[in-house]
Amino acid sequence: MRNIFPEFIYNELKKNKNIHILLGDIGVHSFRKVFQKYNNNILNIGVLEQSMVSFASGLALEKKIPFIHTIAPFLVNRALEQIKIDACYQNQNINIVTVGSSIDYSALGPTHHCCDDIGILNNLPNIKIYTPGNRDEFIQVLKNYKEQKPKYFRISNFSHSKKFKLKKNYKLLKKGKKGLVVVIGAALRFIENYYKEIDANIVYCNIVKPLNKNILRKYYKKKIILIQDFYVESITGSVLKCFSGLPVQIEEIGLPKIFFRKNGSAIENYDFYGLSKNNIKKKIRNFLK
Repeated sequence: MRNIFPEFIYNELKKNKNIHILLGDIGVHSFRKVFQKYNNNILNIGVLEQSMVSFASGLALEKKIPFIHTIAPFLVNRALEQIKIDACYQNQNINIVTVGSSIDYSALGPTHHCCDDIGILNNLPNIKIYTPGNRDEFIQVLKNYKEQKPKYFRISNFSHSKKFKLKKNYKLLKKGKKGLVVVIGAALRFIENYYKEIDANIVYCNIVKPLNKNILRKYYKKKIILIQDFYVESITGSVLKCFSGLPVQIEEIGLPKIFFRKNGSAIENYDFYGLSKNNIKKKIRNFLK
């Protein structure tokens, strides 16, 4: 997903010179074509993430369309106050595009982990949160960049391999009787090889804020499984609110709320902390009994 972002920006700049890109010393080389042809529309601010958000807010006030881009924890954790006040409070059209979601940079330790970004940003008014599951979805959600509100685009190193057309960022993958499985973005990779065996309504979405209450209620079942590749409890309240007044049992499959100190790759850590494909399959089967 990350590799197509510079090309998207390059192509959009041909049509819209109001676009401005602010980099936090990340992906500078991949934006070389933009630097060469649209040098006045791109700036590498460096490791000044708080200033980057405030700078973007100023651009938005002048009717420009800013994109800010760096590693997720350096923006969401370090520049949270600026996202809250300069972007969300003022409801500015600022497009936040991050890499290094969850434990993508597992080997670099907790400074580079960002499993809490969805939970943190989900509490802020006005912002939209997109979690595209693959390259095609990333391009589609990026096309919303002109919408006059702050937006968070979460790029993962992981993706699912399915190709389907989404309607309003949702797709019913199959129908079943025993429950409702809600799968978020790239987490579909965990069940993509066997979801057709699950006797449940399976709804895929690549947006977590706002959730579409009408779509989720349409496929309601008492037993609900939420599959995500970020911290559990990040969007639980939002999901439960969609089923207000209905009896619900919910099971979450996601990363535990801990610091990840175990050495190894992201895949090794996902497996170690219970997010292997086989373990998830077993959890789903046991919950839907």
